[in-house]
Amino acid sequence: MLRRITGFVLLIVGLGGVALAAYGFTQVDNVVDTVAVALDGTLGLTAESLTTVEDTLSLAQTTIVDVNAGLVTVEDTAVNLAQTINDTKPLLEQVNTIASQDAPDSIEAVQTAIPDVAEVAGVIDDTLVTLNNFEIDEDILGFKIQYDLGVNYEPTQSFDTTVTQLGDSLDGLPEQLRSLEPSLTSASENLDAVSQNILTISGDLGTINGNIAEVEPLLGEYIGIVNEIDTTLGETRTTIQSQLETVKLGLKVVMVWLGFMQFSLLYLGWDLITRIDKGDIEELVEEFVEEELEQASQGEQ
Repeated sequence: MLRRITGFVLLIVGLGGVALAAYGFTQVDNVVDTVAVALDGTLGLTAESLTTVEDTLSLAQTTIVDVNAGLVTVEDTAVNLAQTINDTKPLLEQVNTIASQDAPDSIEAVQTAIPDVAEVAGVIDDTLVTLNNFEIDEDILGFKIQYDLGVNYEPTQSFDTTVTQLGDSLDGLPEQLRSLEPSLTSASENLDAVSQNILTISGDLGTINGNIAEVEPLLGEYIGIVNEIDTTLGETRTTIQSQLETVKLGLKVVMVWLGFMQFSLLYLGWDLITRIDKGDIEELVEEFVEEELEQASQGEQ
């Protein structure tokens, strides 16, 4: 009995294997096509992504080249600006000397001379007024004589008053000019500090520009690598498309081989179910003899 159960199980397993192999044989084309489509779509999306990456790297490379050129310009401008500021410092020192020393001294000298100039201006004013007032308008020997010096001097304010006011307008100006000295000195020192800072910035820009310049060749290498990967993906897609039929045929052969492999299980199971060995024959004979003896005993009775 156990042998027959085992044979039945092997028979079921064999039939299941054959059915599975047959189903696999019929589904090979669909499965392979589905996998191929999914793989091709994935590779296509990857290729598009690589194209985007390549465009991005190219844009970055162009941007870096532009930034590099711009930084070179900024660096040169910074150096020129620092030099200009440095050249301006002596001029500012001269202005400081003139504004805080020479000009106040000159103005004070003028103010000192103003009283004398005003006195001379008073004399000149009186003389001009006298000359302006000189006039002859008389009859001499029956002749009408009119004569003047042609001087037309009738100012609203006397010359000496004008000079005095000019001197008064200069009051406090020397002190104001001298008070500019600390500010001009501080400005000169600040210009020196600014010049040094700009030179430092220029050096930093040169370092940064050098580092950026080293990135551009690396981007070129990355673009080359992306191009190679993209080419490889294209070749892979072409290879997959060309090998699909071969893969289908190989899988079908495997399914057929698996199906034929199940016939050994079918044969073994069928053999276990249908085979009758010596023990079974003796058992059948004993059962037959017992049945005959029972029938004979019943007939005698």
